[in-house]
Amino acid sequence: MTSKLQQRAATILRLALPFSALFSLSAVAEPPEIEVFDNVRQQQWVGVSPVSRDTIWISGEKGTVARTTDSGKSWEYFQPGPDDLDFRDIEGIDDRRAYALSVGTGGQSRIYYTDNGGNSWRLRYRGEADSFFNCMALAPSGEAWVHGDSVGDEWRMVRSADGRNWMQVRSAVAEPPQSNEGGFASSGSCARFNNDNWMIATGNADKARVLIKGSFGIRFRVVETPMEAGPMAGITSVWPIDDKTFYIAGGNLNDASSDESRLLHYQNNEFSALPEPPITGALYSLSLIDHNGSWLLTSNPQGAAALNLQTNEWFKLSDANIWNIQCHGDISCWLVGKDGYVGRLQWQAPQQRPKL
Repeated sequence: MTSKLQQRAATILRLALPFSALFSLSAVAEPPEIEVFDNVRQQQWVGVSPVSRDTIWISGEKGTVARTTDSGKSWEYFQPGPDDLDFRDIEGIDDRRAYALSVGTGGQSRIYYTDNGGNSWRLRYRGEADSFFNCMALAPSGEAWVHGDSVGDEWRMVRSADGRNWMQVRSAVAEPPQSNEGGFASSGSCARFNNDNWMIATGNADKARVLIKGSFGIRFRVVETPMEAGPMAGITSVWPIDDKTFYIAGGNLNDASSDESRLLHYQNNEFSALPEPPITGALYSLSLIDHNGSWLLTSNPQGAAALNLQTNEWFKLSDANIWNIQCHGDISCWLVGKDGYVGRLQWQAPQQRPKL
């Protein structure tokens, strides 16, 4: 099944290319080398949010959030709450405003907010004792959704219309959750807003599913996927192009030898498998960037890699333990992971294409 899906994906991707992209195929360059920053505190970082070329927020263990406003030359460190919190997601708005999401049961799942560059933080929402938040997504309007593991036969999601008032929402999905259905707090990208669409990834259940809702929709509709499912398996990261076209990444976190497809493309009501990346194990993150063609970036504790979507060629970026990759615009992507790992992929400004 995998080979047929991969062939179909390659055909779909090539047929969908605009003429300008076809013209540049012969000139596609390798991705840049990662610039690794050795001036970052030695701890695990999971959340990353680049809001401009200069300002990047990161978050992680020990209740710590960090920010740079000079493209990584220097970093400031903040502690929004107790030092035993694990901030798996950070959503920056600009150099002064950001939301930090911690995970865990027993009241450890919390949302903090700063509007003064991290100098002080306010607790916006605290989950119930049996709630476990995984990730959050933020729209430019200020609306936000938080994806939490289901409890019993109820979804445990949290929504804010404006970033000020937060409330639990248990009827936001058109179908009830499967037994133990939830998410993965591995990269902060199991929920995403893009092109006026909200998308949420699920796992840990019999079927790995995607929840999709337009910005003005009332409920999320459910799409079943062929991603490997079951305990500690499913979708970890999503990237919506629109409500009918998207990419998903995931796999089995307990079985690095699984031969199931870990990257899937959904279009025309069909899933197609993309070529398998040169890193083993379930994939944690997924990002797309358009620069001299479209690149898909993914990572996990075994490293990071970039797929050129025009040529279907993979490039290994790193062997480091990298949990998350997020990009800003079409120029730079930031990578974070274990042991203080913070890196940047910096593409050069695109050159003007010659006239035909």
